[in-house]
Amino acid sequence: MVLIEDIVVNNIVMSFKLNDKLDRVKVKESFPSVDYPKRFSGGILKLDGGCLLIFNSGKINVTGVKSYEAAFNLIDKFCDIYPDNLYKTEAKVVNIVAHSRLITNFIYSRLDSFPYCSYEPELFPGVHVKVDNSNVIFIIFKRTGRVTVTGIRDIIELNKYFDLFKRIYRA
Repeated sequence: MVLIEDIVVNNIVMSFKLNDKLDRVKVKESFPSVDYPKRFSGGILKLDGGCLLIFNSGKINVTGVKSYEAAFNLIDKFCDIYPDNLYKTEAKVVNIVAHSRLITNFIYSRLDSFPYCSYEPELFPGVHVKVDNSNVIFIIFKRTGRVTVTGIRDIIELNKYFDLFKRIYRA
């Protein structure tokens, strides 16, 4: 039986739509530390432990946070500081990245039972495993026993996918 330690959320990416388009000049005046790189269509603003990717269309992606609450707080802070009357009209989780650790002997050859599994140690030190047709991918690092999961869009799915991983691995 596979035992996994506590699951820890590393990063949540959320996409927000605002009620109006954004003006780069106003964004720069309100947030002097915002950066508009030439090879990126938006601005990058590091704020209170998170990162906002700001687009003129009125869409903002929040990344680098570990909870929904932190993402909502960042977007609310942005709207409060921006000079026009802004508010969020839509919020959507784009991706959740979490990790855990295997705490039992893990037999890597049993990963062959998964619908999709790849391991190319010359390119990347982790085994990539898909447990179903979704975008959820487990990355298992042989040396450390660390398990990273990405592609999840709801915290509730986190335990569901780890349970599915354990069930399939046992089969």
